[in-house]
Amino acid sequence: MGLLDLTGAQTVFYTANHILTESGLPGYTLRTASLDGGPVQTAEGLVVDTERLDQLAGVAIDTLLVPGTPNIRQTLGNHNALVQALRCASSRSRRTVSVCSGTFLLAAAGLLDGLRVATHWLVADLFERLYPQVELDREAIFIRQGSIWTSAGVSAGIDLALALVEADAGRDVSMQVARRMVVYYRRPDNQDKWGTLLQSQYT
Repeated sequence: MGLLDLTGAQTVFYTANHILTESGLPGYTLRTASLDGGPVQTAEGLVVDTERLDQLAGVAIDTLLVPGTPNIRQTLGNHNALVQALRCASSRSRRTVSVCSGTFLLAAAGLLDGLRVATHWLVADLFERLYPQVELDREAIFIRQGSIWTSAGVSAGIDLALALVEADAGRDVSMQVARRMVVYYRRPDNQDKWGTLLQSQYT
């Protein structure tokens, strides 16, 4: 699991909670789960404490967020139990979201067939080989297709989370979150993931 794939979006919801609480409004309840529960080491070496995913079996899930990992090939090689658990959890969720290569796990669960999706550009070729039934948009930073939201790498997950907060609580709250996090509010979903400035630096 990539640390920022998880904590980038979580920080958006955490910050939104402060703003919503100050206004006397209900916020988000954040729970971090894994297949087996317990400590999970991120790709960067930090450890995240998680609960077992099956402990949420009787819980109505509003937003199921699946972070990516730099080791997606290895994860896919041992993915059967995880994919089955995600498929089950998604069926109880109002919306299902992936960040970066988390899109692979949603595709493996059969949740993306016939949909247009985003993922990290480094694994785009692999994704198209594995899931030809899914339409990959290589340029979008995040995409909404009904109750399914997918995003490209790392910081695009923050853009997506800001969009989720806007959908839930309105533009003003989402803008306040962006200001407190000192991030750009917010790149639109159809913006080229490279951006004009980054492209100019590459040329």
